Amino acid sequence: MLVGFAIVLVNQQGSDRRDIQNSFRDRATVSAALTQSLFEASSTSSQAQNARTFGAATVSPQTMAHAAARGRSPYVVLLGPGGALIASSPGTPAAVVKRIQGKPADVSAVIDGRPYGLSNLIRFPGLQTFELASPVETKYGKRVLVTGVSPELLAVFLSGYLRKVPNVGGGAAYLLDSTGAAIAATNAAAAPGSPPHDAALVTALHNKGDQGSFGGGQYFVSAPVQGSPWRVVSTAPESKLFASVTGAHKWLPWLIFAFFAIASALAVVLLSRVLRNADQLATANDQLEDANLALEQRAEELGRSNAELEQFASIASHDLKEPLRKVQTLSELVARKEADNLSDEGRDYLERTGAAGQRMQELIDDLLKFSRVATQGRPFEEVDLATVAEQAASDLEAVIDSLGGSVEVGDLPTVPADPLQMRQLMQNLISNALKFHRDGVPPKVTVTGRADGAIAEIEVSDNGIGFEPRFNTRIFKVFERLHGRGAYPGTGIGLALCRKIVDRHGGSITAESTPGEGSTFKVTLPIKQRAQELPGGGVNGNGDRAESGAIHV
Repeated sequence: MLVGFAIVLVNQQGSDRRDIQNSFRDRATVSAALTQSLFEASSTSSQAQNARTFGAATVSPQTMAHAAARGRSPYVVLLGPGGALIASSPGTPAAVVKRIQGKPADVSAVIDGRPYGLSNLIRFPGLQTFELASPVETKYGKRVLVTGVSPELLAVFLSGYLRKVPNVGGGAAYLLDSTGAAIAATNAAAAPGSPPHDAALVTALHNKGDQGSFGGGQYFVSAPVQGSPWRVVSTAPESKLFASVTGAHKWLPWLIFAFFAIASALAVVLLSRVLRNADQLATANDQLEDANLALEQRAEELGRSNAELEQFASIASHDLKEPLRKVQTLSELVARKEADNLSDEGRDYLERTGAAGQRMQELIDDLLKFSRVATQGRPFEEVDLATVAEQAASDLEAVIDSLGGSVEVGDLPTVPADPLQMRQLMQNLISNALKFHRDGVPPKVTVTGRADGAIAEIEVSDNGIGFEPRFNTRIFKVFERLHGRGAYPGTGIGLALCRKIVDRHGGSITAESTPGEGSTFKVTLPIKQRAQELPGGGVNGNGDRAESGAIHV
């Protein structure tokens, strides 16, 4: 089963990385398609004008010179249907005319029926240019208009289109010809007509094809501009591009997997020892008690580091829930589909795995509630604590009926508070009183209160099992339990959550108890709250700023 989990996890992480690579390649593909459509639209829109300008039987040098000046082109050359020279702008180098008459790829593309043709960077003495070939439909047959375009002019024109597709932070996008010369770029350091400034990228483009790593921590993808020798190249730092599948995001699922593997191995070892020798089982129990003592010490350390606990709970809720859900789902699938193929021991191990996953789920949920007391509280409003206590008792009606118990709510004051957190406080205290009832004695819970000046006092009393007075502060610590997990359910966070809610409201909570007779939890809350600014701008939940005397936190 663990091997199956590992295979699924490896495949999932590999799939996530491939999805990121495909998404990044799509950026370059969109930019390439945008460039292609730009030239196609330009060629289509200019066909009628070109037919009027260059459709006569003869075209004068003045017409060609005017066309070159209008497009700020170093030269314009017009060829006949067979490739013969019809006219060229004055000053066009003879080498240029000779090259065009030789029907290079950009000219041949238009002759073959394509809407346009583009060339690589062309270098002549004193001249550096790209060529754009366009068809000219005339009554004398299809002609080809070849226009020289300066790299600087083309870079200004196309760089804006490259920026329309956002890059990953720290990355860049380039439009290159097949020789690697830059046509346009979002990186100002890449000069038009020159290779990208990063030599490692040039090498990677030559050796790795359309995507890969380069330059110690960079990644690139390449997409061709259809109908031309050009291509769009996008780069990004691998640390940002693959951030969601590296670091903690990559290793946390494996950490959870390792925990389950260790737990499974320990279960096998403990079971074999039980079957071999009862004395060995006693030794294992002693070791387990030592481990529990170490865990209790660790819990005290966690209690002294409340800020770190809040951060951990937030991480657990977002980063651990999904892999845990996958582990639970896979366990359920194995139990449902392979139950008949498992031995009794296998089914026992699988049930233990499911139970461990459920306990971890409960722990994550409780940690999330604990962390959100301070980070996601609502603005204070006037709260009738009697109504809140009755609602909490109503929510626990099924538990009360099953135990044959009762909950009595007396007159309680009204205080400024977060209504949801007050309901959580009351429900936790009443639920705690019901849970720790004495065997054979129906639980009786009484909720009373009064207002004493600027302070509201609330007491929740029960007739349960009680606890030793020396534990009256320890029970409010995170993960603290006075009983084993098998005796009473829970995660050890409920009373710590109550304390945190009361602390947020500027109050206090204490406990008094006599073993075998019951417990009383006393909560004090201020009846007036000072106006405070809300995190993130000092406004209340309705979007208004907190004013003097208003009740907001």
